Amino acid sequence: MLQFERMVATGTAALDSGIGDTALKTFNGETYLYSTTGPGGGIVSWRLVDNAAPQELDQQYFDVTIAHQVGRSGVPVHLAGSDQFVLDVDTATGLVGYELNADGTIGGLQETGTLIGGGDVAAVAQMTVGTNDLLVLAHEDTGQIGTYRVNGDGSLSLINSVTGQVDALQVLPVDSRQFIVAADSVRSSITTYAVDQSTGALREMGGNSAIEMLGISTPTAVETIQVYGKSWVIVAGAESNSLSVLELGSDGQLTPTNHVLDTLHTRFESVQDLSVIEVDGRAFVVAGGGDDGITLFTMTPDGQLIHLDSFADTLDSGLQNVETLSVAHIGEALQVFAASQQDAGLTQLSVSVADIGIVAEGFGTVTGTAQNDMLSGGILDTTLNGGAGDDILITGTGATTITGGTGADIFVIRQNNASTTITDFQAGTDHLDLSDYPFLRTPAQLDFTATAEGAQISYRGEVIELVSASGSSLTSEAVFGSGFDGPDYIPVDLGSGPDSNASEGVQGRVMLDSDSANLALGNAEVRFTPTGGSTLTAQANGQGEFDLDVPDGTFPGRLDIIKSYSTASNEITALDALQVLRMSVGLDPTWGPADAENFIAADITRDGAINALDALAILQVAVGQPTEYEAEWVFLDADADLSGISRNNVAYETGAEVTIVDGAFAVDMTSILLGNVEPV
Repeated sequence: MLQFERMVATGTAALDSGIGDTALKTFNGETYLYSTTGPGGGIVSWRLVDNAAPQELDQQYFDVTIAHQVGRSGVPVHLAGSDQFVLDVDTATGLVGYELNADGTIGGLQETGTLIGGGDVAAVAQMTVGTNDLLVLAHEDTGQIGTYRVNGDGSLSLINSVTGQVDALQVLPVDSRQFIVAADSVRSSITTYAVDQSTGALREMGGNSAIEMLGISTPTAVETIQVYGKSWVIVAGAESNSLSVLELGSDGQLTPTNHVLDTLHTRFESVQDLSVIEVDGRAFVVAGGGDDGITLFTMTPDGQLIHLDSFADTLDSGLQNVETLSVAHIGEALQVFAASQQDAGLTQLSVSVADIGIVAEGFGTVTGTAQNDMLSGGILDTTLNGGAGDDILITGTGATTITGGTGADIFVIRQNNASTTITDFQAGTDHLDLSDYPFLRTPAQLDFTATAEGAQISYRGEVIELVSASGSSLTSEAVFGSGFDGPDYIPVDLGSGPDSNASEGVQGRVMLDSDSANLALGNAEVRFTPTGGSTLTAQANGQGEFDLDVPDGTFPGRLDIIKSYSTASNEITALDALQVLRMSVGLDPTWGPADAENFIAADITRDGAINALDALAILQVAVGQPTEYEAEWVFLDADADLSGISRNNVAYETGAEVTIVDGAFAVDMTSILLGNVEPV
């Protein structure tokens, strides 16, 4: 957990006060920290040392030519054979920075030739595309994001520019593609740009509307990381007091996986900066801002933040209104360096990572090591055995039985878990994390019942059986103390409104393929219930693409589709109501005898018979009046026996049996819109 180590300072006010940015750079296996102040200040370099204070190596006051125009940000970049610490200089015409020497010392002032957008840069990112080394610069004065080729002599050649007023830029690869992620604090927007793999030109990716519903206000920092086989974006929102986790897909789309808000128990209100680091296959996130402290999270393979610790400012530390953070992995610890808007110098904290164990997910029995493991249950019934160490044990969607073993364990309970049993809960040592439960803010909302050997906890139909390690009864206070001590978690699956699954569909026989677009499934909810397991749910996009996140292996089960009717399609008309009225009195529709699919479509009330109530409900849908019986799409197995269906016997079963192999399947189904009575 977060441990205060020391304050670090040069003893010179111009270099210690008002530190606006810190950055890390590695030369010859040594890690160096660079801190920079604003106008009238300069740069300091520090060599990071295992289990000790950093060693001050060099100081560089800003040259008189830039001293009063320089901003408070600095970014290390590599220009041909030279490493530089690039600065934001208001009046510069080229890119300005100080040379960084291989021994960590600071060299002379450098400036490239004149850039079309000028040298007043709000953000800088660097990447390699093919054989080309590229810089992406956000030009503050012109509101342009320019991509530049770094030439062999260190000069820059413009490739292309796109309009964008941004404050932060990050590079993130996905599969074989490269993307730029940009944040604009004024407009509270997050934008992704695809990088042309041949030229390096940027192209803005549209369709990222899902993140607009998160309520990220004033994004002050963006970090990216590749871990757990995926590409992630973490966004800090200052005015929303939030941290958001987004998964970046190969199509450039950002999918929210987690959104947390600061509370009295955490320290990232008015968050100004964050840092993300991967250690031995585990992701850690550190955040700080106007809350006089630092908060530490780890991230799960499905993009959930797990609160580990929060450190509040003390008389010894300098964490009043944290401005900037950097985190480095040195030896067996994370070294965290934070600078304050009010306190001089750098605060050094540490987090031990000496005993990081495995990250494993599965079903059946999943067993950890003697170290600090992260184990997750799967889609079938699972037993998790943590063993020794401070483990993080996460339930699957199937029934999960967890034995933490020795150590201070965190038991993370996922929503929609079939059932959970914890066999050895150590009150005062272990921690029960219920953050995945929607709208849960206090233990008072739980139905907590003490039992002879522990407790039973219920919330919105979810049940946890808690067995005490001591074999004695547990109280709510013993389990939760004075209350929950982490952030507030906000649901990110915001597509649950009445029309969230509505779109045009395809009437008749359709082939559904998990690996491609499916026009019949536009905006539908896809549900798969494996034999012996609990239901997995995925939301399809407008093209009918979806990911059930089924692990490798063979899983037979049942597929169900939930899809609402889009009134904008006008597929249901008054003529449909007339056809049903004819059918209700034993007449054929106007085109001839009705078949089974026509009877299914006509029975919008789903009471098993065609009658005048169906015709009335369809007419109400057609003219836009409220009705008790809403139109919807139903999906049947294309090979289902419908021979017994008639006007007075509309009995059928939706869904189809499928076998998913290594996450993939294809199945033929019949798609019918209730209320849309037409030949299929």
